[in-house]
Amino acid sequence: MKYSLLAFAVTAAYTSAHVYASTSVFIDSASTEVITVIGSSLNDDVKEIEREAVTAATNIDADFGDQLALLPGVSISRNGPVTGLIQYRGLFGNRVGVSIDGVDIAGAGPNSMDSPLSHVLPEPGLTATLYRGIVPVSAGVQTLGGKLRISADAASIFALDKDITGSVNASLIAPGSGQQYQGNVLYKTDQAFVSGAFMYQQRDEQESGDNIVIPNSYYQRNGGKFRLGYEWGKHQFDASYQRLNTNESGTPALAMDIGFIDAAWYRVGYRYNAGESEYFAINWFGNGNQHAMDNFSQRMVMSESMVRENNADAIAQGLDAKYVTPLNSGELELGAYLHHSRNNSVITNPNNGMFFVDNFTNAERDTASIYAQWTVNTEAYASTYGARYTFTTMDAGEAGSNMVMMNPAIATLVSNFNAAERDENYNMLDLAATTRYHASESLDIVIGISQKNRAPTYFERYTWLPLGISGGMADGFNYIGNLELENETARKIEVGIDYNYESWTISPRLFYQDIEDYITGSPSTNMAANMVSSMMAGTEPFQWTNTDAVIKGAEMTIQGQLTDSLSVQAVATVQHGNRDDIDDALFRIAPEHLTTTVQWNTQVFDAPLQMQLTSELVGAQNHVSALQNEVSTAGYGLFHISGLLALFDNAHTNLQLTASIHNLFDKQYAPHTAGINRVMNAGVEVGERVPGAGREWHLSLSYRF
Repeated sequence: MKYSLLAFAVTAAYTSAHVYASTSVFIDSASTEVITVIGSSLNDDVKEIEREAVTAATNIDADFGDQLALLPGVSISRNGPVTGLIQYRGLFGNRVGVSIDGVDIAGAGPNSMDSPLSHVLPEPGLTATLYRGIVPVSAGVQTLGGKLRISADAASIFALDKDITGSVNASLIAPGSGQQYQGNVLYKTDQAFVSGAFMYQQRDEQESGDNIVIPNSYYQRNGGKFRLGYEWGKHQFDASYQRLNTNESGTPALAMDIGFIDAAWYRVGYRYNAGESEYFAINWFGNGNQHAMDNFSQRMVMSESMVRENNADAIAQGLDAKYVTPLNSGELELGAYLHHSRNNSVITNPNNGMFFVDNFTNAERDTASIYAQWTVNTEAYASTYGARYTFTTMDAGEAGSNMVMMNPAIATLVSNFNAAERDENYNMLDLAATTRYHASESLDIVIGISQKNRAPTYFERYTWLPLGISGGMADGFNYIGNLELENETARKIEVGIDYNYESWTISPRLFYQDIEDYITGSPSTNMAANMVSSMMAGTEPFQWTNTDAVIKGAEMTIQGQLTDSLSVQAVATVQHGNRDDIDDALFRIAPEHLTTTVQWNTQVFDAPLQMQLTSELVGAQNHVSALQNEVSTAGYGLFHISGLLALFDNAHTNLQLTASIHNLFDKQYAPHTAGINRVMNAGVEVGERVPGAGREWHLSLSYRF
């Protein structure tokens, strides 16, 4: 690294106000490692790597990606201010599972404009749990690249005392006139609860460190959530419904910007507590998204004939169930999962009523999965063993376009796609085993191994016309689908230790992952597709193909107390990804980075004051994909400072003021995981990496009652 590894930094994005309705995190076993990053656990006996309290009072990013980005192994691949994709240990996009309150969101945009993170809305007791390393099979299907679970657990809310509680927050961010307002209320009786939450966010364009306006970095969002629950005896019932509307928001790394995203999801859950450690739970859930995007209303277009609007929609329904019972000094968990999703997309030209492209028509994906997992805990070790079988079937309707009558190459693509067998089945077996060996009172040894699978996405199979659809990879190339794709199979091994000495803990990890049939782009050999792409974009397209890849790396966390009022925490991550079929790097892999924490707790006139100093140290990334014309990036260092003052704090009410300065020294930089600008006539040239924000001021006032 270019910068000193001894510099101090804050790991999570500033300190938040109290989370007034905490929630417990149900860990799959003592050998499963998790990182809770939003909220705090009611169960203090749970072993966690990190615990950070984060509310709407602390986020700079609209989708709360800034809090996740500073965790071990995590970075955010961002194509716009509300379009952040989680990257964990070199894998991102659809390879990283994200569930919101138990709902697996099916996005409408094939470029992940409505990424799972964009569906987060703060509410009482919300927690985000990231599994570190080997993900247990109980965490979900197709968790090849990791799993993030964001939820407010109903069982914890049922355990609260009867009362009415709530909070409101108002935040201002400058420059850019950023505003955020958030509030929630929870009413709890002996047997029931009802809660509601709302959020409003808006911001004008951001500025880089050299005072250049970052292209299309504005956004506007609003939404609300309603939840209720009732318990009687051993039975618990709860239901949730959320709507989140995104209005005009920029995505400078993509060919289009967001016109609107109207997203709604729902969930109905039931739990039967048969005994203290035995229960059955079932959830029915679904979501629906309407999404419009275009290349003309928020950016310049070369001519009226090139104007494009894409209207996409997605619906999904799912069901998951599990049964947990004690077994031989541990517990046995059995589960089942069903999920159906359908996507449509039609591209038009508002200036030409005849123009249309039936991009995706009834692209369907059905998944059925069952699993068994056994955990065992003894004085010497804690282990988790699990297996999951998943069956996925995919199909799509016919393609079509008005251009078939005037372009023989497009006519060939339509004819070949419609004549092909478009349905396909995938049979996948996931295996995971982890052991935490208690070598001594101060030393645990962690070993894990897994095999995980992922079936192709609908756009990897069914993109029949070469377009810039890459699931958010945003490398600037056109892509065409491949009906012959096999599922990915990743085999991973991880070793590490947790060492405790007095008030200090060190947790290093080494990991190695070999991915068979890794799905990525390779130069197309489809003559018709090559002709169309060369005519439209001047370059031949890529086609999604199966290759092999290897990702390896290391990460480490260190935390401890310097004094009673001064704490330190550091997180370091390094990863390296390569294709095996050719000598080339994987695209958009985050470089090595280090963050450290210095936090000082004191009092001002008997009012608690918490100060933090942040430094993010990021190395240069020279290991880049030559095939995808990826450009190296330089390393950089950022410093942030924040303070939180509790104006008054008691058992019933709390008023807190949070102030922070992000990028204290107004550093000009561009993250390697940021996208490449595609907006013409902007302060940033087309083809240059979108820069990070310069110095930003954030002021927040939070009131809890």
